[in-house]
Amino acid sequence: KDMALGPVTSLSSLKSEDVYRIVVGAGAEVTVEQWGSGKLTQVGFYHAHMQVQEIVLFKTFFLLSDAYDSLHFLVWRESDKSLTLLAKDYEPTQMFASGLISRGGAMSFVCHDDRQNLSFLQYAPTDAAARGGNKLVCRADFHMGTQTTSLRSHWSQSSLLFNSCTTNSTLAALKQQDTLFGRLDDDQRFAVNFGTTDGSFGAIVPLSEPTYWRLTALQSVMSNALESNCALSHRAWRLFRRSTRRAGCRSNDRKKGVIDGDVVMKFVDLPLPEQEDLASSIGSTVGLVMDNLLELGCAASVV
Repeated sequence: KDMALGPVTSLSSLKSEDVYRIVVGAGAEVTVEQWGSGKLTQVGFYHAHMQVQEIVLFKTFFLLSDAYDSLHFLVWRESDKSLTLLAKDYEPTQMFASGLISRGGAMSFVCHDDRQNLSFLQYAPTDAAARGGNKLVCRADFHMGTQTTSLRSHWSQSSLLFNSCTTNSTLAALKQQDTLFGRLDDDQRFAVNFGTTDGSFGAIVPLSEPTYWRLTALQSVMSNALESNCALSHRAWRLFRRSTRRAGCRSNDRKKGVIDGDVVMKFVDLPLPEQEDLASSIGSTVGLVMDNLLELGCAASVV
């Protein structure tokens, strides 16, 4: 066994140049261990600020969530066997969970904090808000209103594959009919799913820009046209809740940028005349909106 200071809160496997290593998060230390000669030997380390909550690995990149100091984005360099900090979120936020979503070549980091918020961050070295590349840039935020402790990635299936019992053969047949199938950004999406402490289950799915703006308009119209429970505002409920810990406060502008699935999915259960009125008010059709919601539902499904 290996003695370390603090409880082991994260354990992952790192593969680099056909060499497998163990990544251990214990206390405020992240260590990379290699097995050899009947024992574990430390070959790399990184010292976090407070306590390692979770480590998410993809290729040789690390997304480290600190229990009291938000996200750190690291990379493992095989040449000198070191963990190097690329960027971090400078807001002093208590992290409960973190995960990855991607669409095509774009990837974002999702984190869930102690005030039941979701924040969506990106590593964008060329962005002016990134302070020369040292800061993770916030692209969107959302108040979930419930607590979770884990965000797990899953592949977002197309509606053409979702109901197939033989996914591989169906995929091969679709590629024969359309050579571009599987190469578009929407065919290369990874979403995250989560369970909450109150027993609910949800998912976060990346959307294409046309679909996002169409559903944003639909959400705005439905929030005004439909009655809400107890006359409460959906928009106010989903606004980011700021933290006062250590005087930590983000800039006054909330990024928003997230579609509330609970609202837009009500469109499916409305009578046809109301659906036509709502769709025409945003310059769309019922069929197109229903197709978008179908794709959204299939992409959010884990099984």
